Amino acid sequence: MTWGLHDSVEMEQQGRPAVTVVTEAFEAAAVARAAALGLPEHPRVAVAHPLASRRGDEVAKMAAAAAAPVAAALMKR
Repeated sequence: MTWGLHDSVEMEQQGRPAVTVVTEAFEAAAVARAAALGLPEHPRVAVAHPLASRRGDEVAKMAAAAAAPVAAALMKR
C-alpha cells in the first residue's frame, strides 16, 4: 500500500488525478500516510481484506465493484 499511495500522491501533486485502492485493513494507515505526504484529502477506495488468499475470480469481482467508485473519485479531482 505504501508505495502505491506514495506514487498516487506524487501524481496528484503534479496535477494528475489519482486514487489509491487499499484493503479495509489498511485504510487508516492510508489516511495517515497521505496526510504525512502533504495531501490529506487524497482519495482512496477501500476493498475487502485480505486479497492474497482470494481466488482470481473473487478479485476480479472486487475490482469490477471498485471500478465505479474509482472513476467517480477521479472525476472529482
